[in-house]
Amino acid sequence: MADVIEKVETYCLELPYAQVVHFHSVTEDRGRYIIVQLVSSSGAEGIAESVCRPAQTGDTTEEIAADVAKYLEPMLKGADATDDGLYQAVTKSDAPIAVRSIVDVALWDLKGKILGQPCCKLLGSGSPDPVPVAWIVHGNSVEEQVAEAVKAIDVRGFSALKLKTWKKSMDDVDMVRAVREAVGPDRIIWVDANGSYTPDEARAVFPHMAELGVSFIEDPCEYNDLEEMARLANDLPIPILGDKPCQTFDDAKRLIETGASKAVSVKLRRTGVTEGLRIIRLAEDAGVPVVIGTDSESRIGSLSRIHLRASQPSMAPWPTETHFFGKLAEDVFAGEFTFEGGCISVPDAPGFGAGLDLAKLIKVAA
Repeated sequence: MADVIEKVETYCLELPYAQVVHFHSVTEDRGRYIIVQLVSSSGAEGIAESVCRPAQTGDTTEEIAADVAKYLEPMLKGADATDDGLYQAVTKSDAPIAVRSIVDVALWDLKGKILGQPCCKLLGSGSPDPVPVAWIVHGNSVEEQVAEAVKAIDVRGFSALKLKTWKKSMDDVDMVRAVREAVGPDRIIWVDANGSYTPDEARAVFPHMAELGVSFIEDPCEYNDLEEMARLANDLPIPILGDKPCQTFDDAKRLIETGASKAVSVKLRRTGVTEGLRIIRLAEDAGVPVVIGTDSESRIGSLSRIHLRASQPSMAPWPTETHFFGKLAEDVFAGEFTFEGGCISVPDAPGFGAGLDLAKLIKVAA
């Protein structure tokens, strides 16, 4: 007898940060999160989370909760949670992209728990070895970025860094050089310009970072013209990593086929696991690196990304950007979470290995 979904629950939360965080377009001291919980007839629970930052994501927790009920709850209730057709139906539904994605992640978690298998074993042939993770450095000066980078490596124990470059001048090169000198030659470092450069500015500045061992340049410019971005990608000695323009499988396909990006970012808030896997396999066939990007996830969201990365051998050696658990003062995670040696361990528990702490859930409810 099929283990069917009986309940679809959503919880809106407000999680405090350990300290104020300065993002590219907004500054916050706390974040709004939504949890989706799918409960099966056997009592298994599939859990997924998503941050909602309207200035960046364009949605709120209340809107996502309403859209889960409107678009997807009717097809989920009574459905076999292990039926692959359900995942395709969710992916092809009319629900907004973030709604499809959070439900897709919860379905994978539920499937693993029903089958008694860690999701990394369901998703691919990779080894459940600990996954290296990168800290994203924020700061308004060279001194601030260097201090945070050193703390991330030496104190927090992260194994790699992503640096923000927005000054559109050799000041950005000087900052990267200062960080490289501070953390040593062996750490993986890439930079993210959040589309702030023009193509000519990119050509003038970024080649100077090649000697500093920079692995990728993420979104150097706005992707208004893919042919122009392809020319830029061919001109630069460091691969361009496409993030913002890589919202869907079709987006990733265009970026890879046109050569506008030499690497792509997969973010589960916009792809879920199912479409994220399709992008990873497309990139693997094309010989294009993939990085799993951050969605400001807590430990709950961290483990879904760690399982996905561990399941795909082609994604080595690139770290995931799973770091935001270190910027949160509190979350609602229950379970085993091991971060040491610059890596997060892959739990052997069924699903993604995350549960909900009900007492904390009540405390941070929004």
